[in-house]
Amino acid sequence: MWPILRSGPRRRKALRPIPPLTGVYTLPSAMRSGPHRLLHVLALALGLGAWSLFALIPAAAAAPAPKAPPAPYVVAIAPGHGGYDPGAVSPYNGLKEKAVTLSVGLDLRALLEAEGVKVVMSRTSDTYVSIAGMEAVAEDNHANVFVSLWVNDWSTASLEGVTVFTPHSWDTPFAQAIDQAMGKTIAPYGMGNRGTQPLPQLWVHATMPTVTIESGFMSNQKDSELLAEPGFRQALAQGIYDGVLAFAPQIKTIHAQQLAYQAAQARQAAARLKAERQGTLVTTMRGWAVVAGMTAILLFLALYRDTLGRAERWAYHRVRREVASRLSDALAASPRTERRAPASRRRPVAPQRYERRPARRPSRGAERWRVPGAATHPSRVVEMVHPDEPLRRRRERGSIYDDLPF
Repeated sequence: MWPILRSGPRRRKALRPIPPLTGVYTLPSAMRSGPHRLLHVLALALGLGAWSLFALIPAAAAAPAPKAPPAPYVVAIAPGHGGYDPGAVSPYNGLKEKAVTLSVGLDLRALLEAEGVKVVMSRTSDTYVSIAGMEAVAEDNHANVFVSLWVNDWSTASLEGVTVFTPHSWDTPFAQAIDQAMGKTIAPYGMGNRGTQPLPQLWVHATMPTVTIESGFMSNQKDSELLAEPGFRQALAQGIYDGVLAFAPQIKTIHAQQLAYQAAQARQAAARLKAERQGTLVTTMRGWAVVAGMTAILLFLALYRDTLGRAERWAYHRVRREVASRLSDALAASPRTERRAPASRRRPVAPQRYERRPARRPSRGAERWRVPGAATHPSRVVEMVHPDEPLRRRRERGSIYDDLPF
């Protein structure tokens, strides 16, 4: 590395002409190999590093979009009564049927939504919805199954237990799945299970598997007291939930697909944020790379201004002289014909008289700065002293005017 950083006088090489057909000579070696200095090497390294950084920075890649999410499983829940219609009222504790059905429906919705099921309810507050309105909610949302919640009542206090009614024969598998699961969850509380029974006069327009659940009897003291406990109502909701999962095992598969889709969405969002940050960083780095590259070019040209300037001027005048020489040779070789007017149309040319004019005397102001000597009227510009002449002598180089023709 030391020979590269060394500076000092160098011997100028001879010119190597290009073949005669072109008539243009190569640039001097000073332009091809200028003075090697530390600043020159740093400028070149800065420029090469900036442009390589601009070329090697990869563009931010967009994250692949996840597939479409799976269609959710839809369950319609219709809590009975509500609003001005309290339903059956317990004579033992004053418990109203509309409060029990709404509580069980909300607990069931929470359990199903935790499994990714889409739940639609006919009511979520103390409002009244008709039977036709409940059916419309299930049909309009294209529910896969329909669960209607009620509490039974009778004229005697002897009847007790849970009953599952079915409006159609094809609803039996769904009703049996719910009856078996619900019987297991309420057994620890001592409430009986009356099984499944047909009820063809209810939900006659429902097109999906439909069940009507009568959760005990308000006319029975034991049942009404159990229905007043939040834990028992949650056990009822758990039994219905287990029955729905037993009837539709695809709910677990759909839920797993939904979780995978959500994870893919999260990864896509993270990748999009990373791509945006990387794009901003790439844009900033490329902008600085352009600035650094231009700075390196300007620095390199500034450091090589003498060598490049001398070489360009030398080449320009060499080419100009060559073109002028070839043009003069071509004009001399071509025949020149001059058309002259006939002698009858020529005008006589008057003889010119040459008068000798007296020499012009210099002004008085010009005599003040005249200094006798050879330098007063220089015949060549080379004889004048350039301001950079002391620096040129120290560098042992010629003047910048040596190559100019006059």
